[in-house]
Amino acid sequence: MTLVSDRRPEGGLGETGAAVSPDVQATARRDMLVTLHQLIDALGQLSRAEPSGQQAPSRRDLPLLLDAVEAGKLLSLSRAKVLDMASHGELPSLRLGKSVRIPRDELIAWIDERTKEPVWLRGQKLPAWAGADRSPER
Repeated sequence: MTLVSDRRPEGGLGETGAAVSPDVQATARRDMLVTLHQLIDALGQLSRAEPSGQQAPSRRDLPLLLDAVEAGKLLSLSRAKVLDMASHGELPSLRLGKSVRIPRDELIAWIDERTKEPVWLRGQKLPAWAGADRSPER
């Protein structure tokens, strides 16, 4: 691959040297354009293959048991809060020796269970006053 330099073809800063023929310059420019087009095509193929730039981890790559720090990151809670909730039975957990582990699938089910709409609330209309703006007047 030939690169085109921003130096003067005569040899640089005021120096005299062998002149570069127009054919050599044209060949160098053509080679550079071909290389740029190849690069653009390769980048286009990469962007079509994986839009996010990273491959999503498969379910098998994820750990089955999470420690308190990992579970805390998923729940946006501190390690201490996760351990406290696990010790009070508020969060599904396993004790393995002195370690506490949170089963990933049970944690996901636990979150789904607590974030879905209760059956008794479905289909009921809220009273008109529930939608009123109760912000203080300024």
